[in-house]
Amino acid sequence: MNTERVSSPHSGSHPAPWAYAWWAVAGALLGFGLASILTIGLLLLLLAVLLAVAGFLLKPLRNHAAAAVLGGLGVAALYLAWLNREGPGRVCETTTTSTSCVEEWSPWPFLVVALLLITATVFLVRLARR
Repeated sequence: MNTERVSSPHSGSHPAPWAYAWWAVAGALLGFGLASILTIGLLLLLLAVLLAVAGFLLKPLRNHAAAAVLGGLGVAALYLAWLNREGPGRVCETTTTSTSCVEEWSPWPFLVVALLLITATVFLVRLARR
């Protein structure tokens, strides 16, 4: 009985965890870059583009781990939801010497987008592993 296994293009190994982390960091930099475009956003976008170009050029990163970009974008949206957790509306903080107020947005749209992006990442990664 021949137990030799025939390899196919789809029976190969799965991407390494660091490949997912690479693409997730690229996605997070993209998300944070867009969110902070008026301050340090251009620098973050440049770093995201550099990571993406390197990811496309390096063979170990050219695989379905690139779906983690969506998860990185979701992390940025989750952070925005956290920052606006007391919104919507004017939120004031009073100390013994001063009072400062800021306008916050509703955190719910950011949370919904974050959950959709992270769920889509999990779905795509599981789908690609089949």
